[in-house]
Amino acid sequence: MKVDDFSRKRVFSVLACLTISIFLSSCASEGQRMINEGASPAYGHGYDAGCNSGKKAAGDIFSQFHKNVQQYQHSQDYRQGWDDGYNECKSEWISMNRQQELAIEQQRAADEHSLIKSMKKDNDQQYVPKLNAQEVEELNKLGH
Repeated sequence: MKVDDFSRKRVFSVLACLTISIFLSSCASEGQRMINEGASPAYGHGYDAGCNSGKKAAGDIFSQFHKNVQQYQHSQDYRQGWDDGYNECKSEWISMNRQQELAIEQQRAADEHSLIKSMKKDNDQQYVPKLNAQEVEELNKLGH
């Protein structure tokens, strides 16, 4: 495997990770879905704010920390939603990043293994003398 192929795979992996990140951060509001299903508006808004804050805390560069401190202090629903969203989204984001890092490391190991195998094959061929048909036949007779 050529170094250029390795670099292309690395760039592709990074682009795939960024695409997934953008897709996940642009999905419809989970808090709004919860409100539509019967949760209080305070809980839903708190969940969304906590979720964005949790993603930011986990390293998502596209999310922003947001907490309505006054509402957090005075509304049990907002506080519960914020805490739930923060914890859920932070742990999901961390898990997703670990999976991506593992996939990248597995690809690197496979690429390195292929490269070493290729180099060994090239190295072995360098030191094996080229034999003509008669010499190969003589070696075969010695083996029997």
